[in-house]
Amino acid sequence: MGAQLRLAVLGGGYWGRNLIRNFAALEGVEVKLLCELSEDASRECKELYPWLDTCTDHGRIFKDDGVDGVIVVTPPSLHYQPAKEALTAGKHVFVEKPMAMSYQEGKELVALAEKKGKVLFVDETFLYDPALRVIKEMLDGGAIGKVYHVLMERLGMGRVRCESNVWWNSAPHDLSILRFLIGGRVRSISMHGSAYLQKGIEDIALASLELDGDMSAWIHLSWFHPLNTASLVIVGSTGAIFYEGRFAKRKVTLYRYDVGKPPTQRVQGVPTPNFIPIKASVEKEITEFGPDEPLRGSCASFVKAITEGIEPPSSGRNSLKTLQVLEAGVISLRKGGEKISLGEDGP
Repeated sequence: MGAQLRLAVLGGGYWGRNLIRNFAALEGVEVKLLCELSEDASRECKELYPWLDTCTDHGRIFKDDGVDGVIVVTPPSLHYQPAKEALTAGKHVFVEKPMAMSYQEGKELVALAEKKGKVLFVDETFLYDPALRVIKEMLDGGAIGKVYHVLMERLGMGRVRCESNVWWNSAPHDLSILRFLIGGRVRSISMHGSAYLQKGIEDIALASLELDGDMSAWIHLSWFHPLNTASLVIVGSTGAIFYEGRFAKRKVTLYRYDVGKPPTQRVQGVPTPNFIPIKASVEKEITEFGPDEPLRGSCASFVKAITEGIEPPSSGRNSLKTLQVLEAGVISLRKGGEKISLGEDGP
């Protein structure tokens, strides 16, 4: 039986190879064509996947009637144009996060996908981690009461981009997780950042967000940190949830609070005792989420969106909310951390 879905990949670097591996493992999917300018990267892909046809002209992908969908795995600043060309050519599109470098460009892609009747999918990989679904169920079930605050940290050393900063590269993960788990609209953002390794390209960023429902969130990002983590802490009125998102060390921990009573007496106007006792204990810890990596779930969700019409959590339409906050963060950063308010249609 032939493949139901035939895909071409634009970009055969580290992440492109991961995507080829995961898509090729899905039933009914054929990865038939790779467009890659680097001879070394193209050769490495051919060694791993001998059946791949390769080219250096991305126009060939868009003109090929045998290609149903295009996987865009280029640097962030090069996402918008090939995604637009692919949609214009009538192809479904799977694009790495962020889907564009401006909210307006993102809206154009979403409108084009709807006009063409094609799927526009953004690879917000962590949304397909089973551990996040566990957290979502906890939150929806009231496991920690009312959510007060969210702290997200994505820190470490490794691949430092040379054409876009840590905010554009790392924050899409955290903002999409925040959107998925909490759901409240981001009302404002204030962000500071520093560029140490490359002038004008921030490798450290710290953002403070205000959300509907009197919730707050902090996002701390760094390419210049000796300890690696992709962690999340959600603080609620009766407990907290901790999540470590690195695949090999994934863990979800539910904490229960024991909060004492505020003091009722005062001595010379000072409350006595002058503290409220509070402690946390571990109620549950989960470390087993199955063998499948989140990226496999992301790829499978793209295929289902095409073959079954199921809108994924990271559809272009959903991801627009992430892009709106990303753009507002950049505006705040360039204005020295000024608080930027977000409306219904952009900052």
